[in-house]
Amino acid sequence: MEPVRTIDDLENRGFDVEEGIAMCAGDEDIYLEVLEAALEEGQEKIPLIRQLYEEKSYERYCIEVHGLKNAMKSIGANHLSEAARVQEFAVKENNLHLVDEGIDALLTEYQNVVDALEELMENQ
Repeated sequence: MEPVRTIDDLENRGFDVEEGIAMCAGDEDIYLEVLEAALEEGQEKIPLIRQLYEEKSYERYCIEVHGLKNAMKSIGANHLSEAARVQEFAVKENNLHLVDEGIDALLTEYQNVVDALEELMENQ
């Protein structure tokens, strides 16, 4: 994988940077602030989502993946946003086997996003 030194490098990690900047009123500085907030939140949310899943706290899990869906859409991490959407609706529709099938991929993708953001912030 290529290193993430600038926000444009996030494209190589599956981000839609243009969409993310557009969601931040077209302001690259605001986008960087939102990315930094997403990084900090991700470092807390990954273990929380895992814990909620393991405890079968599906109502709270649904709330967390709903928030993840929206947060990732706002930074252009659309692949993760879609994975979170699938998890959210699996819980809402009581298709818990889909939750079981998708949890590891969701958290792996979330960790990949956090890792890319961490790399970016180290180079700022």
